[in-house]
Amino acid sequence: MLEIHNLSVQIGEKKILNQISLAFELGKNYCILGKNGSGKSSLAMTLMGHPTYTITEGELSLDGEHLTTLSPDERAKRGIFLAFQHIPEIPGIKLFEFLKGTYDVAQGHTTTFLAFKTLIEPLLEELKLSKEFLRRDLNVGFSGGERRKFEILQIKLLRPKRILLDEIDSGLDVDAFKVVASRLAELNSQENTFIVITHIFSILERLPIDEVIIMKEGTIAKKGWKELVEQVKQNGFE
Repeated sequence: MLEIHNLSVQIGEKKILNQISLAFELGKNYCILGKNGSGKSSLAMTLMGHPTYTITEGELSLDGEHLTTLSPDERAKRGIFLAFQHIPEIPGIKLFEFLKGTYDVAQGHTTTFLAFKTLIEPLLEELKLSKEFLRRDLNVGFSGGERRKFEILQIKLLRPKRILLDEIDSGLDVDAFKVVASRLAELNSQENTFIVITHIFSILERLPIDEVIIMKEGTIAKKGWKELVEQVKQNGFE
């Protein structure tokens, strides 16, 4: 269980999250909805341990272990994965090196070049991505759809249990979004939890969701499911 208890967060002197309490059960999927600026992405960054976000009150825990003092890499080792809203380009780091490095850390040992090549190439074929990408700098010159596919590849490779998806529709056209959402649905299982953060409803048609959470001005406004989604569709987030 990933739990948030009475969480308040600031950036500098500005409070951005106020008294958030949520629980995410393994094997269930959640969707966090809200207008831009409601605190959705701030919550994701805080869960991942971004140093800009200062916890002033409350606690984060994963299966009984306190997360608050753990660094982002330590949280990742415990199976938390964040797909960014805006995926950065990182010149100077080859995609192959990045993927192999993260995989080796997750496994706790170093794989050989050949063993990792044998592992990664079938995953590229599944996502219809050329092996030539492995020689390129990380995300440099990649389209929005290609960047999202490589995030899915990381999920398939690392098999995290808690997967935060922050505005995964960002930078995607309608067709690309359908492909990405379908791939995510294929990864859905009782062994993981998707926490989808968005301000639109398209993902609800592609990925099974067990609970919808509405955020407003850094707080939890409502929780529910189909009836709540219909209310928001008709009346907006107000």
